[in-house]
Amino acid sequence: MKAKMKMLLPGYTGNMDDVVVYYNSKLNKMIVRRKVKPKRCVSTAHTTLIFALARRIGLSAAWHQDCQRYIDFYNAKNRKQGRALASWPAVWLKLMTAQTKARPDLDFAVLSRQELMQLDLPCLSIAGSVEAGFLEPVMGWQSLNALV
Repeated sequence: MKAKMKMLLPGYTGNMDDVVVYYNSKLNKMIVRRKVKPKRCVSTAHTTLIFALARRIGLSAAWHQDCQRYIDFYNAKNRKQGRALASWPAVWLKLMTAQTKARPDLDFAVLSRQELMQLDLPCLSIAGSVEAGFLEPVMGWQSLNALV
């Protein structure tokens, strides 16, 4: 069942009965969706390790800028399909999940910045990740080669 509203009040965001209304700045439109109660899911230990690695190695400002440019290119390409990336954590999670599938022997709990550079993994830059197939190719991805 899809949540529906006949008329949207300008500037309204929040909860009403069984729907949630909010403005998505990346898609530039108001979204009305059914309010759902989250289901119990499997452990989030893997995701926790991925973001702990990001904090531990200290992602560079240049990588963050390249990531923001990738997000802008991605959103421009996929706006008509209604797909959008909001911020760098979404890109980082995609990268590291794909890296885990490619190299399941990596242990994110003990991996350091020096070891990451020595292994020469494709997830070190956005361009390398696109070449490896971890991220979707977008216009101008070749110039996004700042290291993590």
